Amino acid sequence: MLGFRITYLRGSVTAADIRAGNEKDRVEWPPHPDRLFSALVQAWGDLGMAGEERSALLWLEGLGPPWIWCGEALPTNSHRFRRFVPVNDRWSPISEGDRCEPPMQGSLLGRRRQPRRIPSASLSEDEVIFWWPEAMPSPEIRAGLVRLSMAVASLGHSSSLVAVEVVGEVGTLVPTWVPRPDGDRTLRVPTRGRLAELCEAYDGNPRRRPPTGAWATYGKPSLERELPRGHHRDMVIFRLLGGPAPLPLEAAGSVVAVWRKALIEQADQPVSEAISGHAPDSTAENPKPSRSAHLALLPLADVGHRHARAHLLGLAAALPDSLSDNERRACLRALGRVGSLTLGSLGEWRLERSNSEERRAALRPSTWSQPARAWASVTPFVFGRYPRELWGSEAANLVAEACAIAGLPRPSSVATAPVGWVLGVPPSDRFPPMPHRPGKPRRLHAHVRLVFPEPVAGPLLVGAGRHQGYGLFRQLTEEEP
Repeated sequence: MLGFRITYLRGSVTAADIRAGNEKDRVEWPPHPDRLFSALVQAWGDLGMAGEERSALLWLEGLGPPWIWCGEALPTNSHRFRRFVPVNDRWSPISEGDRCEPPMQGSLLGRRRQPRRIPSASLSEDEVIFWWPEAMPSPEIRAGLVRLSMAVASLGHSSSLVAVEVVGEVGTLVPTWVPRPDGDRTLRVPTRGRLAELCEAYDGNPRRRPPTGAWATYGKPSLERELPRGHHRDMVIFRLLGGPAPLPLEAAGSVVAVWRKALIEQADQPVSEAISGHAPDSTAENPKPSRSAHLALLPLADVGHRHARAHLLGLAAALPDSLSDNERRACLRALGRVGSLTLGSLGEWRLERSNSEERRAALRPSTWSQPARAWASVTPFVFGRYPRELWGSEAANLVAEACAIAGLPRPSSVATAPVGWVLGVPPSDRFPPMPHRPGKPRRLHAHVRLVFPEPVAGPLLVGAGRHQGYGLFRQLTEEEP
């Protein structure tokens, strides 16, 4: 994730909405993302136009419209009043006639004042946050954006003083505005080539006003937020690189187990319940599972298309919505400290953070989170209790109960089978059973297809193994059997 926190130091905004034309009688709110981008470009010029910062701007202009959190611009009459503003100095000790203005009192400068409207408004919140949930900048890009943001002094009119900082997380903050094709508000946003447009306008002779730029439609996120989903939402995705040969999807349980062990070893001590998955009073002799949603580790494989090879492309950590800020930071720190996995004869594998420009569908969060009514398992569903008949109605009821435990609505249809519905997914009997505690029977698993009465957003994790790589689902189209 990448974001910018903008703090309006005076608790008010002074910026004209360009759609009002020369009247300038309307305040621009929320601030348009392209206004922030233009301010960063100005900061780049002020800092000497270094190459590192230019690369950061080129990367930023390609991210698309950000999510926005902001307060309200409070009703005010200040924009209706005219102010008389001095224009450029025209006084000359030699020239006569029109070039000579009466000197201002106590000064030799002669200035003519012209009426101007400078729209401004007080704010209910002095902070605005722009963020891109799936953006993953490199350390060099992030460092360049940090340097640029520190050099931004105003946004809009020069009296609209701000402090801008780069942020890497927003916690459970709910956006006020999100890009939506059916939205009722349009905002200017940077697009690819915007930096070149601004530079060309500035370098022109004579210097000219830059073109308006692109517009994006925004709306309230209420409809999206009302979609049911499970306990997990945000995904931190890593590519798997290295090794002598591709890892098959059937090895997902072993790979996830090694990753979980490495995370627990690298985590802040004592290990947070959100990472370990153990209750606070759990011991080695008497292990007790956590009753709260905790970090879920997922295998991301090449499945879901005609030429799928069903090998692992990466891993993901799904964070529960219920995490506190401290727990969330502990999880992110642990994830950042594990850079590789040693898998015995399967070799050494590097973990590299995926970014917003990832081409492989399996390594994009949207692949696993897009709402759908029909979902099918990629890794087998693990039963919490033994059904008498694995393919009968009792098994279907156990699956429906597991959906409720995972925070999902009850499905309208459940089907279990030894083979999967997602293209490329291996049969369930090719997956090893999920490890069980000594003295406990081996858990059963099967592939499952779920249909809900209404669209459900992902990631969809269901069953007793949902935190350990089992029970990961993917969307099916309504036409798929």
